Amino acid sequence: MTTPEQRQQEDALERGEVFQDAEGHRTRDPGAGAAHADSEADRNAEHLARGEVGPGVPEE
Repeated sequence: MTTPEQRQQEDALERGEVFQDAEGHRTRDPGAGAAHADSEADRNAEHLARGEVGPGVPEE
């Protein structure tokens, strides 16, 4: 069961008032949200370049 505070936070996320990356970091600053997304994309590209795959992805 979610608390009213948790519901309020989820509503803000859905409305785009809060940004969250895949690691769960949240911010109200769109610039920081974009920076988190960029750094996450860079990390993912590095993993793929090394041939690492994520969970649920079959290895070839």
